Amino acid sequence: MTVKGKFAPVGGREYLLAGSLLMVLSNLFGIFSLIAFGLGLVVYLIGLYLWSVDVDSRPLKLFLLETALFLVAVFLLSWSPKWVLLKPSWDIYKLINLLAPAYPAFVASALVYRLRMGLFAESTGELNFNLAGNLYLVGALLFPVLIGVVLMSIARLVEAYSYWNLPLAARKDVPFNFSKRKVLAVFVASLLLSPVLFNVPFPSYDGLARSNGVAVYWSTSDSPAVVDVLIKVPENFCGAGVYVDGIKVGQKYESMTFWGPFQSLLALSGDEVIRYHVELFKSPENVTVMVCVRNVKYVHTLEGYAQEWVENWTNMTFQLSGEK
Repeated sequence: MTVKGKFAPVGGREYLLAGSLLMVLSNLFGIFSLIAFGLGLVVYLIGLYLWSVDVDSRPLKLFLLETALFLVAVFLLSWSPKWVLLKPSWDIYKLINLLAPAYPAFVASALVYRLRMGLFAESTGELNFNLAGNLYLVGALLFPVLIGVVLMSIARLVEAYSYWNLPLAARKDVPFNFSKRKVLAVFVASLLLSPVLFNVPFPSYDGLARSNGVAVYWSTSDSPAVVDVLIKVPENFCGAGVYVDGIKVGQKYESMTFWGPFQSLLALSGDEVIRYHVELFKSPENVTVMVCVRNVKYVHTLEGYAQEWVENWTNMTFQLSGEK
């Protein structure tokens, strides 16, 4: 069988292989993981540039677009806790809520990756590129339930393996093997799913009130009545208390902490939220939330100035009747 099309020697194979492996395995380098990833990215870009000179410039352009979309997703992830932290969801549902705003951008980036892998497959005949692209796309679609992260990592390993199997020559000017209709359908589906994921599990409350990093949700239509209090933990946090109709309740609370991309990268403290869940046999009228923050105070002594920690308590009272 005669294969039509112009062929060119494959350039940059070693760079593509080394760069892709360094990026996907960078987490294994511990404190040097960021350096390893950056080095892998540079080597990978050199490989794409050599490929663009010898065979096809589209993979390099698609990679730049893919990276831009991925950075948009990372930016949205860094802002997500500000929108989600005080939502009434908890455990896995809150994590899904946090990932939801970046979901369409992740899927868009994965679609561009799938197109890029398709070009490599058509040009070289190495069909494992298609497998890598499909795995990565499925992983992005399942990203909010975390199993997607595993599939995306496997896809990167399959991509690296495919570079190892590259032939000596590749066909130029190949078509995309993933239709525009499929691309549009998958992206529209991600846009429609994003608000659904942002609001699961669709909790039902009779009312809510928010003030200064505190959110109170209550439901009095059923028995027992339920009050959920969520507090965004401030810096130098030293305690909290919840009072319902003047009686202290909820001696124990649950806690969750989330690290955004930049917080993880720079080893900064994450965003923490605590929740008090209270069940009552009568409808409450008001809820008072007390939050303690320690501040530094300098006092003058005979030896000069000394530093002391002073506890400052902030009281917030929410009237549940009429609040919506």
